[in-house]
Amino acid sequence: MKRRYQYVLLFCVPALLASLIVAVLLFGAAAGALWLFVFGDSPWPASADKVLVALFLLVCTTVWIALMSVAFIAGKKQEAYTSFDTRHLMVSAGATVLLVLVIVLHQWSVGNIGAKSSDRLCSEFCRDKGFAASGMPPRDSGATTCSCFDAQGRAAMTMQMSDVSAAQGD
Repeated sequence: MKRRYQYVLLFCVPALLASLIVAVLLFGAAAGALWLFVFGDSPWPASADKVLVALFLLVCTTVWIALMSVAFIAGKKQEAYTSFDTRHLMVSAGATVLLVLVIVLHQWSVGNIGAKSSDRLCSEFCRDKGFAASGMPPRDSGATTCSCFDAQGRAAMTMQMSDVSAAQGD
């Protein structure tokens, strides 16, 4: 197999991860701009969702193809050498690990993976009990209670977080 194709295969995974990250960032920026400057809190038309998805797919595909083209060109230049440069293999593996780590750390920081925060436990507990909203005292107050609010905004139930955690099964 020619080296140019080996490089495309070698760098396809880190290029895909990088293109997904770029596409997600641009998707978020576009959605934020539409929310701030165009639609606000009003209902969005279905066409806005379709345009955002199309933008995501277009950016992801374009960036991936561009990065794969760079890998193809780099592999073509490497065909002049007789031996495979193992540093490039290490760069590919390192880039893959680094990008996966960035994704995992981001998801950990926003609470999608890992232990649930007290705020989230309180919110899920109140929602499961049928209340309209939940709230907790300020973090620096030292209080560890969860308050559930009815549809009129009145505190209908207040519990210690230890009891909420036990009720949630955590």
